[in-house]
Amino acid sequence: MKSVFVIWKDSEDGMWHPVAKLTRSEDGYRFYYTKGANNKNFIAFPRMDDLAKVYHSASMFSFFTNRLIPTNRPEFKMMLEWSDIHAQGYDELDLLGVSGGARKTDEFRIIPEPEVTLSGLYKIRFFISGVRYLTAEGADRVKKLEEGEELTLVYEDTNLHDCKAILVATKDNVPVGYCPKYFNCDIRALLEDPKLSSHSLRVVKVNQDAPSQFRVLCEFVTRWPKGFSPLVSEEYLTYTSLSNVKACD
Repeated sequence: MKSVFVIWKDSEDGMWHPVAKLTRSEDGYRFYYTKGANNKNFIAFPRMDDLAKVYHSASMFSFFTNRLIPTNRPEFKMMLEWSDIHAQGYDELDLLGVSGGARKTDEFRIIPEPEVTLSGLYKIRFFISGVRYLTAEGADRVKKLEEGEELTLVYEDTNLHDCKAILVATKDNVPVGYCPKYFNCDIRALLEDPKLSSHSLRVVKVNQDAPSQFRVLCEFVTRWPKGFSPLVSEEYLTYTSLSNVKACD
């Protein structure tokens, strides 16, 4: 099985909340709301307005397919290249998870649920956030990044917008952006686990021709500790029992 979460930005306070989860299995797709959907300002999706139901479909729900660039558009090939995904046999959920599935008309993003690899690793790929806000020095350093270059993670506990913020910097101590905030708690928990002796954050691709949000693709890797659960915030928990299934056309 493979899963992604839907996160939603509350325009009232600017905070992001996980509100739903999509899981693909052998019999199709299951969509259900998470406890983050309890937010007073969140409005359920059309035709899926019962927060207590689990919705099943043999094909991907339109909310998600509408966030995929049509394959006949040139932007589709560009997004695959920026995301380091091969066109042959690509996974739509992988593409949604790394690209975010953003649309200009709403405040939703798609993020992947981390999965333990066959070799027992926690491995996530993400585009560095905040590149467009870099200083001139940082922007110039991004232009010089190389594939495979090792980066460092620096806690920024004094960040006024996110007390869990993690700065991404080069080995020569030049800030080049931030970890996406939805992975901050996971990464901090892994970095602080006394049983883990090593981790790596490396540049996968530098896309100089891409918009700033797709400029630098990275990969964070460490061992998956026994008993570790990713995305542990209560808002990620299932809103209701997974047995309450409703079929969708």
